[in-house]
Amino acid sequence: MAVTRAQRVRLGIFVASGVAALVGGLLLLAGMKLGEKREHYSVRFSEASHSLSGLEVGAPVKYSGVRIGRVDSIKVDPNDVSVLVVELSLNGGTPVAEDSVASAGSLGITGLKYIELSRGSRAARLRAPGEVIPAGPSLMDELTDRATAISNKVDRLLDNLNAFTTPDMRQRAASLLDHADGLVRTTEATVAENRSSLKELSHKIALASSQVEALSRELQGTAGRVNQLLDDAQPKVAHLLTEADGLVTELRTTRAQLDQVLVTAKTTLGEEGLGRTATSVNKLVERGNLVLLRSQEELESSLQHLRETSENLSVFSQRIKEDPSLLLLGSDEDRGNER
Repeated sequence: MAVTRAQRVRLGIFVASGVAALVGGLLLLAGMKLGEKREHYSVRFSEASHSLSGLEVGAPVKYSGVRIGRVDSIKVDPNDVSVLVVELSLNGGTPVAEDSVASAGSLGITGLKYIELSRGSRAARLRAPGEVIPAGPSLMDELTDRATAISNKVDRLLDNLNAFTTPDMRQRAASLLDHADGLVRTTEATVAENRSSLKELSHKIALASSQVEALSRELQGTAGRVNQLLDDAQPKVAHLLTEADGLVTELRTTRAQLDQVLVTAKTTLGEEGLGRTATSVNKLVERGNLVLLRSQEELESSLQHLRETSENLSVFSQRIKEDPSLLLLGSDEDRGNER
């Protein structure tokens, strides 16, 4: 099919307009990029472990995975050949914290690298454009260091295993196993020889334990009865003491009355006969008071002895219940006295 001249002209105009639009778009994008504000920083990689292989001019600069700029140049410091200087240009207004560091990251399995800026803290000062961002270790460098450390530990482990597998160590291990086997056989023989004695001892211990429990129950019952006896006797003793106090009071009243009678009689009969009578009455009253006081002290002493006996029985019952072996072996003090 033949193409007419008019069709060729229209096709040429269409292609020309497309090219013009494409060139215009490229010029517009270039103008926008040229007019965009950029902020420049530099990073100095001085450690020999920091490999920049795969990092090219134009490589992205990222902040926690977000692209914020590009690499403008990579050069060797003319004043220090051990330092590689990487110039960065970041998007205008991008904040860079003072405690942020730059490291080289890898783009998958391509071998290409980019610059990663670590996150800074909120309280850190923001760097001004033109400052130097310190270099930090990359993830690959950290993995390499860890792999080296693991390899060293594995080498030491292998050396230790080789040391333990020497003929001398094998002989020592075999000797130790022989001694352990002999010890086990000796222990089994000893247990077999004393099995009947151990069974008899276990039976005696069980029997003694049951007896101790029975004795403990009896002692607890005795202690309860003693406590009940003390509780029953306490009101009676208190009543007796009250009556004794009343009797003393009455004796004192009687003595006062006798003194009054003696005074009256002295006035009537004379002093000599009445003096002897008053002396006898006073002695009688004092003896009565002394007898009542002694009775009161004896009652209180008896009650105290009963309380101490009850407490001793309770303590003894508790100790027997906690350690039944005391009935068989005695206390630590008794065994010390026997020794």
